[in-house]
Amino acid sequence: MRTLISSLLLASVSITSAYAATTALPSIVEMETNVGTVTIQLNHDKAPISSKNFLDYVNSGFYKDTFFHRIYSVYDPKDASKLQIRVVQGGGFDAKTMQLKTPLAAIVNEASNGLHNSIGTISMARTNDPNSATSQFFFNTTDNSANFDANTATGNAGYAVFGAVIGGMDIVNKISNFGTIKTGYSEGVPFSEINDCGFNFCMKKVIIDTVYTSSVVDNVNSLTRVTVNGLGQVTSLPAAIVCGRGSVKCALKKPFGTAVSLIAKPATGYEFKGWTGDCSGVTPTLSIDTKTSNHNCTATFAKIGA
Repeated sequence: MRTLISSLLLASVSITSAYAATTALPSIVEMETNVGTVTIQLNHDKAPISSKNFLDYVNSGFYKDTFFHRIYSVYDPKDASKLQIRVVQGGGFDAKTMQLKTPLAAIVNEASNGLHNSIGTISMARTNDPNSATSQFFFNTTDNSANFDANTATGNAGYAVFGAVIGGMDIVNKISNFGTIKTGYSEGVPFSEINDCGFNFCMKKVIIDTVYTSSVVDNVNSLTRVTVNGLGQVTSLPAAIVCGRGSVKCALKKPFGTAVSLIAKPATGYEFKGWTGDCSGVTPTLSIDTKTSNHNCTATFAKIGA
């Protein structure tokens, strides 16, 4: 299923003040990918249907192991070097089977809620039927307000904005600038790297590992979550966590700016292979920057020689 998005006329709109949700439902969602974490603040006040719909998919685990399957770009016809529109779309395809997952029922289009498709917002993807949005969403990496917002004068039904990125916009922009490949289901699937798989090349897709709600995103504290793959253990300095295989995702909460280190120790017969997610590198001891945001880090251990 391909989402239909029309061309762009630029407009400048501020998004800072529009996302102060006051309902009891979770308003902060963290989307953990294999290239980093994106933190989203939902707007239940102005987009209650879309926000609740998104949370339903989050809470059911629907987005786990899906991938960003589409980069949609439009360039100025008079200047091919000038980017007019770019969105990063995901939330529909299974990363293992490459097939479209079965979503819940479609929801009513909330594009007339007063929120704008400006840079850093998240919106519901749909077909040319205004009320066809289900699980798929897209991030606006250019200002698409002029043509993506609902407009009664032109008859444009618009695309419903339901939140904004409040952390990890650099990750969204990184994905939007990856190379792409055309497939049967998309004109541009982004990939972070190409590996030699012998007879052909394998492209590493941008996979959503998990999406969950978080209440620890504020201007006081930082939360570092650690997942362990393989046989090994991760501890922290100052001592606060001991995270091993099979553990619930370990969480280390510290005030912003606190010096924190993670130490990876492999089990007997295993070796440490490296950090992924918001942490990177192959050094067992890793310093965490807790100045501005939460972190979701994975430590991977494998059998020696594997």
